[in-house]
Amino acid sequence: MRKTKMFAAAAGAIALALTLAACSGGSEGSEGSESDSGADALKVGLIMLQGDTYYQGIQSGLEAAVAADGGSVTTGLSNNDPATESQVAQNMIQADVDAILMQPTADEASIATMQAIKDAGIALICYGNCVGPTTDEALVDGVIQSDNTALGTGTGEVAAKYINDELGGTVNLAILNCDIASACKLRKAGFLEALEAAGVTVNTVTDQEAYLVDKATPVTTDILTAHSDVDLIWASNEGGTAGATIAVQQSGKAIPVFGTDISAQLAEFVTSADGVLQATTGQDPVGTAEGAYEMAKKVIDGGRNDPHSVELPGIVYDRANPATTEEFIAAQ
Repeated sequence: MRKTKMFAAAAGAIALALTLAACSGGSEGSEGSESDSGADALKVGLIMLQGDTYYQGIQSGLEAAVAADGGSVTTGLSNNDPATESQVAQNMIQADVDAILMQPTADEASIATMQAIKDAGIALICYGNCVGPTTDEALVDGVIQSDNTALGTGTGEVAAKYINDELGGTVNLAILNCDIASACKLRKAGFLEALEAAGVTVNTVTDQEAYLVDKATPVTTDILTAHSDVDLIWASNEGGTAGATIAVQQSGKAIPVFGTDISAQLAEFVTSADGVLQATTGQDPVGTAEGAYEMAKKVIDGGRNDPHSVELPGIVYDRANPATTEEFIAAQ
């Protein structure tokens, strides 16, 4: 048993006594020789909010890094539900994993689950959406995530140039939000700050929750019907961006969309001749996964992470500068 677990044997026994229904799906690598860090083959748990392109990148990036050390990965989806998140974590505790990389479902509601992981002596790294108590050094061993404000700012700077060049510096703005997550609130703030910094006059005609494609498409259609004066749409995540783009394409209107996140579909939209999706700023899931794994290994080896929290910049995919988007498509 590794050092981190020995100090928490009693608490771990309590956690193991909990019998909760299994709900983690997963893929496991094969066990093998010692890693370069000196730790033997590790069992790593990965808790994700959902299974979209970003999390697929997180999973594949982590699996490749762990497999290179001869270890294995078990994955589970929380589906944005704290109760499901708790069940997934308990399954991983019972499986005696060495580390858990976790994107919390909520700032406060995830604390009990994170504390159970900590009490079990398992290295805990928070990634992707970590604010407030989920970044507490007494609770988590490291934090790595995108600079969510910068994800909004990146697209906002491109949108501001478009508004100043094409719309005379004033915009009637429609927003599709995912404010259910604190990270999305930061993205929105960054986007609006970039417009303000560029001297854009903003009239927000509507700001609605729509972060899944199946909802964002009809929501955008309704917006285009109810608000004929909308000049521009901004969406705060992949599903919202895709849904907004599809709705505008179907409407036949020439309303530009600016978004957040990247996927093969969004990259195709950015390069499409229809000119709807103008720009989006994507995260770096592979870099996030690799960084989180390195943080976990350091803790397992008896060290500590300094700095404790790391933020990664986003990547802007801009219609006016297609090379970056073309590189993304070629890598798929």
